[in-house]
Amino acid sequence: MPDSVIAVRNVSKVYALYSKPVHRLLEVFHPAGKKYHTPFRALDSISFELGKGEALGIIGRNGSGKSSLLQLITRIQHPTSGTVEVHGRISALLELGAGFNPEFTGRENVYLNTAIQGLSEEDTDARFQRIAEFADIGEFIDRPVKTYSSGMYVRLAFAAAVSVQPEVLIVDEALAVGDIFFQQKCMTHMKKMMAGCTIVLVSHDMHSIVNLCNRVLLLENGRITFDGDPVQAVSLYTKILHDEQFSSGRKKKMTAATADPPPAVERSPVEDISEWLSVPPEKRSGAGQAVIERLSVTCEGKPVNLVQKGDLINIRLLVHAETALDDIIFGYNIRDRVGNAVFGENSLCLNEPVSHLAAGTSVVEYTFYWPEVYPDTYTITVGIGQGLTALDHVIQCWAHNMVSMNAIAPGRAVHGMFNNNLVSLAVSSSGSAASAL
Repeated sequence: MPDSVIAVRNVSKVYALYSKPVHRLLEVFHPAGKKYHTPFRALDSISFELGKGEALGIIGRNGSGKSSLLQLITRIQHPTSGTVEVHGRISALLELGAGFNPEFTGRENVYLNTAIQGLSEEDTDARFQRIAEFADIGEFIDRPVKTYSSGMYVRLAFAAAVSVQPEVLIVDEALAVGDIFFQQKCMTHMKKMMAGCTIVLVSHDMHSIVNLCNRVLLLENGRITFDGDPVQAVSLYTKILHDEQFSSGRKKKMTAATADPPPAVERSPVEDISEWLSVPPEKRSGAGQAVIERLSVTCEGKPVNLVQKGDLINIRLLVHAETALDDIIFGYNIRDRVGNAVFGENSLCLNEPVSHLAAGTSVVEYTFYWPEVYPDTYTITVGIGQGLTALDHVIQCWAHNMVSMNAIAPGRAVHGMFNNNLVSLAVSSSGSAASAL
């Protein structure tokens, strides 16, 4: 890429970790050169190039090397090996209020911040009104920033950072702070900047990554494991999180397998359910005449981790009933990150719902389409009831918050919990309206 703005070539970063502060001194003066530190390789042979106008997202688990990479790009740190080249003025948001003096007012900190980035006082005078309007913190602009909330800090910091019209903008998690309106304002502004500015964004907000970036790096243990399409990168990242979340359960399962084998379980003739998620007793509630023992939640045959409008979600349950039961209801419930029920449904909505459950073990399967909901992390609860109406039935078994998934809405703004399309729209001119009277 001959016109690259950022070029990272075979870069590694190794830190020396000491168990005690005094070991740094002992290592320096030890006559035999004894090493007291343990080397930690935060980045391992990283290489990529970024051109003008590109927006690069960097994602990965905590400790994967994201912050170390940003510090090398912004020249806060230097690589242990390899080279980092950046062409153009950099503006960085690596920490809330970084560079702000808590005793200064917001106005004074704006002038301080822009001066650090190379603007004269006259240049800031010309930009200040736009900065204040973008930050939208009202009279707090003339109060000490030590009185600000974290949201006000980042609003002012972001407004000051983008005011210098940088050629390279580095943002580390700053878009995740503030209300939805400010987040949307930031995203809109960054999209406008992308024509002439190269953006590097680190975030755990997958919606921002998908909507702002045209390319994403996935880091794992200091290495790039994926470089490409944002949606595919987010899907891979979410899978890593889910594998990590359920790995302890799999380890317990493997350990248990070395003990005496459990009694034989009646298997479905349809498929092997051994890899389905096991539902532990602490996740279940209800009368218990019918119990959900395992479940599988998939989309296009793969475990669900990333969802968007129109995805067909397939739920399969391994259910054990003590005796045959009639008037059985199967359903699901989707909750947001704080536990609010967002949407759900049960089998009573079907024209001819299956209402009989045989004694023993059965496999139950049902599907629904994912709607256009606000981009966030959601969990799914599945359940079995017994009765004739949704408002009057016995809960036999609920399996609570069994699977989490990240919802995205590429290229869309969701104006609440979910979007509800208009049915019609008509415009009449004043002349037509007057003649109608």
